Amino acid sequence: MAAIRGDDGNDASLSRVITALAVLDKGLLDGLSLALSEADISVEQWRILDLVAQLGAPTMGELAAASGLPNASLSRAVNALEDSAAVFRLPSPEDRRRITVRVSDHGAERLDRMTSIVKAWETTTADRLGQDAVTALTSAVQLVGQRLNQEGKQPAQPAR
Repeated sequence: MAAIRGDDGNDASLSRVITALAVLDKGLLDGLSLALSEADISVEQWRILDLVAQLGAPTMGELAAASGLPNASLSRAVNALEDSAAVFRLPSPEDRRRITVRVSDHGAERLDRMTSIVKAWETTTADRLGQDAVTALTSAVQLVGQRLNQEGKQPAQPAR
C-alpha cells in the first residue's frame, strides 16, 4: 500500500486514513476468514466465542458492548454458535430475566483449535507485513482508541 498522502503531498486527512483503514481491515479480515474456514466458523463467530470464554458468562448486553457488533449481527453469531453446540444460554442467577451466554465443553475444544489457527495466521501475517509494521499499527490503534475513549468516544467537533 502506498503512503497515505493528500492531494498536496502532505500527510493525509483523517477521512483518507479512514478509507485506508477500511481497505486494511478488509485485507486482514479476508485472510483471517480464509484461515478460520478450516474450522468452519466465521470471524464474527470466533470473536464472540473468544469473548464469551474471556468474560465467563456475559449477558447479551455485555457481549454487545465488548464486541462492538450491532445487536442483529450479535444475535445471528450467537444463534449459529448455539446451533453448533459451542455455546448455550441460561438465565442469569441474579436476574432470571437476563440471559447469559456460556461456552460448552465442545465450544472450548473448538476454541482451542481456532486459537491455534489464529496464532498461525497472525505469525504468517506478521512475517509478511514485518514486525515493525505490526508493532506500529498496534501502538497507533491503541493510542487512538484510548484518546477517543477519553473524549467520550467522539472526536471534538471543529470550531465554526
